[in-house]
Amino acid sequence: MAYDINDDIRRSHVAKILQSHGERLQYSVFLLRIRPSKLLKVKASVEDEIDPDTDSILICDLGINDHAERSMLFLGKRSYRDTMIPTII
Repeated sequence: MAYDINDDIRRSHVAKILQSHGERLQYSVFLLRIRPSKLLKVKASVEDEIDPDTDSILICDLGINDHAERSMLFLGKRSYRDTMIPTII
């Protein structure tokens, strides 16, 4: 998931939700390794926190691990081989 949230409090709440389920890659980008049913719960929790008129969330489901590895490309010190996580949130 990636987010653009204007309010500091809402942004902090969303970050805590995502950090409890995955790994922070950048300030507003998280990788989550979760089942589809858990993704629905995380999505609902995030939706409860945001203002849909001003905030935006991007969810990219990369599918199963084999497909995820082919879909991710890191430049610099990190590579997709360091990450065994099929879902970007």
